[in-house]
Amino acid sequence: MEIHYKRDLNSNYMILTDEQPKEETYEVRMITENRIYGFLPCVSQKHETSTEYYYEITGHQSMELLYERRKLKCSQLKEFLKELLRILEAAQEYLLDPGHLILKPESIYLRTKSEKLYLCYYPGYEKSIRDSFLELAEYLLGKLDKSDTAGIEFGYELYQSAMEPNFSLTEILQKHAKPEPRPEVPCPPPLPSVSVQEEVLQKTGSWRNFFKKKPVRNQLENYVTEAEMTGQGSALFIREEAEPVPVLETACLQKPVRDCLFLKCLDGEYPDIQVQVNDGNFLIGKMRESVDGCIPAPTVSRIHARIYFDDTAYFLEDLNSTNGTWADQVQLNPYELFPLQNGMHITFASVEYEVLL
Repeated sequence: MEIHYKRDLNSNYMILTDEQPKEETYEVRMITENRIYGFLPCVSQKHETSTEYYYEITGHQSMELLYERRKLKCSQLKEFLKELLRILEAAQEYLLDPGHLILKPESIYLRTKSEKLYLCYYPGYEKSIRDSFLELAEYLLGKLDKSDTAGIEFGYELYQSAMEPNFSLTEILQKHAKPEPRPEVPCPPPLPSVSVQEEVLQKTGSWRNFFKKKPVRNQLENYVTEAEMTGQGSALFIREEAEPVPVLETACLQKPVRDCLFLKCLDGEYPDIQVQVNDGNFLIGKMRESVDGCIPAPTVSRIHARIYFDDTAYFLEDLNSTNGTWADQVQLNPYELFPLQNGMHITFASVEYEVLL
């Protein structure tokens, strides 16, 4: 199974290729002619020596990438299991083998805005659904937020259930994805009824006082008086006391020191980005808690692109962004590595930067 990606004018695709052409089967007709709940839309193209399956991933992001910098909460894990159960029920409704669902984090996609789950159903994929889910449960366990005690307990219970022999995935999901009962909230006692007239009379004493405008009096302590004696009499000057002027700390103005890749914003509206690669990857986007370099522009995707460093050179990679990534006016395909050079101009959607090495 070979995977590559392609961008056309309006859409992004993940393409899975069979090395030999196959006859159109019942499963292929079901996934290409129907919109099945939780399935990535698919179109197949048959060639002389191969068959390609185009899965549209526009506006989606892989689970591996979405949670590279984030941690899973217990509520998010339970919502994921609920969606997975609904997808399995939809596959059963269309008589599709769940063993063809790819449950790898890099092939599991979530809608960028709603984080709704979408899976890739590939007829050429052959793996036991038990083994696939066990590997996925191990991945989810490592992504749980360690400060969320309820999530840790729930994750370990889920993993232990998946390790039991002859387990039923549907039963596990039905057990762990069932909604929790909501606690009953006692109704507050009714407040005593008081008419508007009685309430106004209690607060003001009369209707006349309610509509009477009260004069505004300046407090004496807000003013400072000064008296100066003149030759023919005395004059009184009143001035408002001025607020103390804050004392600002002395700032040392100097140019930033660059010890790595630096992206200088050319329009000045958005911040420059100092790229410091620790684990080989530097994520760029507008979702501050999920990226290393934030560009708060409406046209930039939440997780838009990645800068990869292989100890010798820097590479730019588009991460299935909605509005695209350019390097010297060349638009990149999703997940295509493009080498960066000093002085090059790169554009994330509509925000342009200059590369300084």
